[in-house]
Amino acid sequence: MQPNGGRKTRNTLNRMVSAMVEHGDGCTAEDLKRHNFTPDEIRLFGPKATELATARANAA
Repeated sequence: MQPNGGRKTRNTLNRMVSAMVEHGDGCTAEDLKRHNFTPDEIRLFGPKATELATARANAA
C-alpha cells in the first residue's frame, strides 16, 4: 500500500469515498469492512475519505 500517493492509493481512496456516499450518514468502519476494506486501509484512508465523501454529498 502506498499511503503517500500512487495509483493504488487513489483507487482505494475513491472506492472508499464511493462506498461512504452510497451508505450515507453514519457509515462506520464495520460498514467499510463489508465493502472489503481492510482495517489498515480504513485507518489510513478513512479520515480523508470522510472529508471527500462529505464534500461530494454536499455538492450533490
